[in-house]
Order: sequence, then structure tokens, then C-alpha cells
Amino acid sequence: MDPKRLTSLDGLRGIAALSIVVWHWQHFFAAGGAWQPNWSREQEPFFQALKPLYVQGWAAVDLFFVLSGFVFFWLYGEAIAARAVGAARFAMLRFSRLYPLHFAMLVVVAVLQTLFFRSHGLFFIYQANDWPHFVAHLFMAQNWWPDSPQSFDGPTWSVSLEILLYVIFFAACRAGLGRGWKCLAIALLGVPLFWVDEHIARGVIGFFMGGVMFACWQALRGHAREALIANGLGIASLAGWIVLCAMLYRDASWLGGGEANVWFLATFDFVLCPLTILSLALRERARGRSHVWLGFLGDISYSTYLIHFPMQLTLALIATRLALKPDFFMQGWVMIAFYAVLIALGTASYRFFERPVQHWIRRRRSSTLAVVAD
Repeated sequence: MDPKRLTSLDGLRGIAALSIVVWHWQHFFAAGGAWQPNWSREQEPFFQALKPLYVQGWAAVDLFFVLSGFVFFWLYGEAIAARAVGAARFAMLRFSRLYPLHFAMLVVVAVLQTLFFRSHGLFFIYQANDWPHFVAHLFMAQNWWPDSPQSFDGPTWSVSLEILLYVIFFAACRAGLGRGWKCLAIALLGVPLFWVDEHIARGVIGFFMGGVMFACWQALRGHAREALIANGLGIASLAGWIVLCAMLYRDASWLGGGEANVWFLATFDFVLCPLTILSLALRERARGRSHVWLGFLGDISYSTYLIHFPMQLTLALIATRLALKPDFFMQGWVMIAFYAVLIALGTASYRFFERPVQHWIRRRRSSTLAVVAD
């Protein structure tokens, strides 16, 4: 019997979201407005323990894309291809899940950035906070074109690309291109996009490699050696992560160049992330058990991802009022407290805002469809 939810993948999504916060901790070096001169990552809390995330944590977003591809091909691929799920229903399902919190955080950040600008003459981190970009955020289309600057709640660039990927995914499934090697072909078409916009390239490659891994998962489910294959893939992916971390600790030149490093991104998006997700999915099914707490991490992954920058902006405003220096935020207890509050807010957001509003929208939409049908 197939599982209704793969909590290991939920947990991985939650860990990826929390990892991005480590990467963005550098924002506090600009808590006073301009970036502090001569700032160094070595000054950040728990640097030796968290060095891979401080150096390359931005790549955790790529896990989002591959996870999304796997899950969407699993939950919607065949239904869309068979026309059991139409464009209107698919759009409503995604809108009800993503838009309410996105809109709320957009308004919060717009207000807070206005206050920050009045104090410092510039915005906190992301400077493209004008009306055209605000309107683009309203439609979740702020990063649909090459070289789009990050603006307002900057990390939502990846959510914007998710929306674009949903459109491509729906069209591909309806066109019969949502299976196996066809997904791989679409992922490969994303490679030239590295020289157009690496964000879009990473999204296309990751999402459709997720589709490839879903096809592999389907083919291997019920195989006589499913557990053995799962263990082998698990060992291979774990070895890959160990090697990557070791290279980051050694400051390997091959990993230099940040988000412009095409060779690293190609290896990460075509090999390491997909193999990790496939191994986790196979192991969970083969063992026939899941862990509820991992599901919790997945539940709050969206809220923690969207809320963490508004929290940083709020703390930057408080730092301005209290004359706190960036050094204050480089203390370990501050990071621990930040994470505790973030997880608490993420949990409250999911339970008392996101889920109730999502259910309300879906009930309202269902009622409307029923009236039309009558």
C-alpha cells in the first residue's frame, strides 16, 4: 500500500528552510543600514559547526525545487494528464496554500521597510522596493524574468519561481510530457538557462529532476530488492553529502564562485539532491513507517521560510532604536533565541492562519462551483 505522506521528505524540506536562515544570518551585518566594513563569516555564531551552511547554504533552495517536483508528480501528475484535475482547481489549490501568507508578509515587509528607510535612507538588504516590484509580488511573478532583483520579502524569489514551474508542470502533464525520460529531457533543457538566469535554470532542472526521481520511485516500488536498493542509494547520497561538507571545510576551489558556479549546481541539482530524495522515499516505503515529528518540520517549512526575513527586519529596526551593533547578533544565544521564536511563529502561523484560511478558501470555492453546477 502506498503511503499518503512521506514524512522523511517533509523533514528534509523543513531542514532546508531552516538552513536558509543560517545563510541569511549575514544580513545582520547590515542591521545598522549599510553593511559593516570588513565583516567576516568567521564572526557568525557557531561558525565551525555551521560552516557549510554559512558558505553554501543558499543551495538549500535547490532541495525545495527537487522536492516540489517529486511531490507534485506524485500527487497531481497523472490526475492532470487524465484531466481529473483542471487548471482552475489546480490553481485554487496552490493559491489557497501559498498566497495568504505571502500577501501578509508582503504587507508587513512593505511597512517595515518604509520605517527602515526613514531611519537610514536605504532599505534593509533588498533595495528594489518600489511600486512595480510590489505589484509583481502581488501576482507572485516578481522573479519570472531574467536578472530580476530580489525585493520586499526577498527569499520569496523561489516561491515566485515555484508558481512559474507549476504552470510549466501543468502544461507538460497535459501535453503528455510528464513521465520519466521526458522529464529528464525538460530538465536538460534547463541547462542553457544557466547563462540566461541561474535562478530559473535551477528551478527548471530541480523540479523536473524531481519528476524523474518520482518515475524511478514508481518503477522500484515493490521490487524484490527494494530495501537493498534503498540502502545502497542512501549510502551513496550520504557519502556525497560528507564529501561536499569536507570540501566546504577545506575551502575547495571547485566550490568557489557562489551561485555562478555552474559545475557545482549541475552536480548538485542533477545528482546529489535527486539521489537523496529518491533514497529517502524508497527507505520510508520499504520500512513501512514514518516519523510524525518530521511531518511537523514540513508543515512549518513555508511559514519559517517566509517569516524569517520579516523577523530579521524587525530586529534591525529594534537594533536601530537601541543602538545595538552587528556584533550583538553574532552571539550564540541570540541565534538560538531567534530560531526558537521563528519555530514558534511558524507553528502558530500554520495552525492558526495558513491552514484555517486555506480551508476557508477551498470551502468557498467548492460552494461556488456547486452553485454553478446546479
